[in-house]
Amino acid sequence: MRRLNEFGCHLVTSRYELNDVLKYGVLLDRLGYDHLKVGDHTLIPNSQAPYPNAHAVLSALGVMTKRIRLSTAVTDPLRRHPVEIAQWVATQDQLTRGRAAVGIGAGEVMNLAPFGIEYQKPFTRLKEAVEVMKLLWAATPSRPSNYDGEIFRLTNAYLQVRPVQKPHPPVYIGAISPKTRTLVGEIATGWVPMAMESPSTLKEHLEDVKRGTERVGRRLNDIEVAVTVYTDVSNDTEAAYRSVEGVARSMLVWEREILKKRAGIEIPEELSVQRMSGNDESISKRIDEFAASIPRRLVEEATAFGTVDQCIEKFEQYLDAGATSIIICNLAKNQDLVFRKYSKEIIPYLKRHYGRGKK
Repeated sequence: MRRLNEFGCHLVTSRYELNDVLKYGVLLDRLGYDHLKVGDHTLIPNSQAPYPNAHAVLSALGVMTKRIRLSTAVTDPLRRHPVEIAQWVATQDQLTRGRAAVGIGAGEVMNLAPFGIEYQKPFTRLKEAVEVMKLLWAATPSRPSNYDGEIFRLTNAYLQVRPVQKPHPPVYIGAISPKTRTLVGEIATGWVPMAMESPSTLKEHLEDVKRGTERVGRRLNDIEVAVTVYTDVSNDTEAAYRSVEGVARSMLVWEREILKKRAGIEIPEELSVQRMSGNDESISKRIDEFAASIPRRLVEEATAFGTVDQCIEKFEQYLDAGATSIIICNLAKNQDLVFRKYSKEIIPYLKRHYGRGKK
């Protein structure tokens, strides 16, 4: 059954000046998008790109917007202690009257090593961090929380700000391995795949999420599946493809599992998203070299480009595969035009046919 709960946008922070991030956040809110995500990095391979603090950006957008949900895609519990994340999300939820969410993942070396932060036990940290945040959001001075994990501990702990949403704001886990996808099914509100999932790989990887739900007595339908898709809308299909090709190829280099299985391309572990160095200028060159060898068909399978009808058809394929939320990354030269095309033509069609309550 095709089901669309949210249609949103990931603003790739490094592609915008800070004022433009705020401008487009307000525009997306006015145009009726449901969810706005921004990345949470300290460093990225492009040392010349701007990258402001995600929590500060989302806090500013929280007071500048009226209805759109706001979240990170994604933060981590190595740079940020789960107590700090929980307090920020609870505060954001108060500021926005219930529009906060959090995307969280296991972290990446690029954000850690240059600052002396060790990349140790990322899976355990992720699991425990989500458990700690949930406990803190429910705790009160009269009902404090206690937790004795391998990494984190709480002793009669509570926050002095509580979220509006009950039982807590949505927690989306960014997961790109079978182990973390299974964890999604066990403890998360939703799953954020890497941006280059195709409909076929999404369907395959959802089996891991399903395995997690079955372990704890949940259903796969309980999980939001928020697929991120690079896009450009144009009647010139080849021009639209060229808009998404460069970024899509670079992102596919991080999809080591998919490239090995679908194209027989072996990517070194040091170029994986978890292990890659953010301040090594040679990394970008190596990524470009591998990206050039990726077959065009893999780019086409995992992006939405071309006419309005072509994009709608691709999103229907994602919904057939199990997506419940579509999050676009707009790579068009004319950002405003494409954002408005989605708002006027694509989003209304998809919501009319597959929105909440549709069968």
